[in-house]
Amino acid sequence: MNEEKQHPKLKHPFLDGLKDVPQNKSKDLKKIRTWLGDQPHLPYISDEYIHLFLHACFYNQDKTKHAIETYFTIRGSTPSLFADRNAYTESMEYMSNLASMFRLPKATPEGYRVLMYTVKEHESTEYVFSDAIKGFCMYNDSVISEEGLAEGYIVIFDMKNLKLGHLARVSLPVLRSFMIYIQEAHPARLKAVHVINTAAFIKHAMRILQPMIRTEIIGLLRFHRGHVPDGIPQEILPRDYGGEAPSSEELRNEMFELRDKYAAWLKESEYYVADESKRIKKSSWWSIFSSANEQRDENLVFTDSTVFRQLEID
Repeated sequence: MNEEKQHPKLKHPFLDGLKDVPQNKSKDLKKIRTWLGDQPHLPYISDEYIHLFLHACFYNQDKTKHAIETYFTIRGSTPSLFADRNAYTESMEYMSNLASMFRLPKATPEGYRVLMYTVKEHESTEYVFSDAIKGFCMYNDSVISEEGLAEGYIVIFDMKNLKLGHLARVSLPVLRSFMIYIQEAHPARLKAVHVINTAAFIKHAMRILQPMIRTEIIGLLRFHRGHVPDGIPQEILPRDYGGEAPSSEELRNEMFELRDKYAAWLKESEYYVADESKRIKKSSWWSIFSSANEQRDENLVFTDSTVFRQLEID
């Protein structure tokens, strides 16, 4: 529980502070602050934290509240992903050698930051799925801290070294929690997800993901057989992808630089979780008949034809 942990001494969610504090948003912030005062199970968070969620949710109050609630609840209920955030454990060190995560130096013409994720060439049996997702979340938190209130993010995932055996390493409970977190709680404006060097078994992967993906996320997915994603200027890509930026191996060094800079900060972030012992209990029938919950559930229901009709590979 929160009271058993040392209160953070560093700034969260922006280690170096928020450079550009939004103007004329004090009323939005005050409404969320008032609502938080009635949520004893949620940790106290800074104004900067609230600004992050408001920005990610385009200042929609209901969506912001839902994102905050989901964010801290999942972080508290999924220790395999969000507890023991020690970047120097043997498992985290090992996983960092199996994957590459880095930002491209230049943004897109729209001002979106581009993040690339690749799998190194190793046997699939060497991967521990929960450790890989944990490392991914730790890196993403560090990037958000660095970027501040970014206009948007584009993700490029290279499937080149991904094998069918990797699917066998997937833990469905962990994947389910991660998909809820990344779609409903992750405080970032996701603009597109490009999958390059798309493997032939992509439809097998989508059958696993299909029940967990919302319709709006499906619309952001783009699959490419080659290594250059459409719609992104090739010159901003790494040299080994035909661009003018440093090579992906050089850019990968940033992953280790951020790890060193944020090691203590990431450990402190374990404080920011929901305390279920303090949650105000609500009547069970209310959540069952809540129209909001029904709507969220409807968005998660798909048939194979719905997904695969939209699953086009360039």
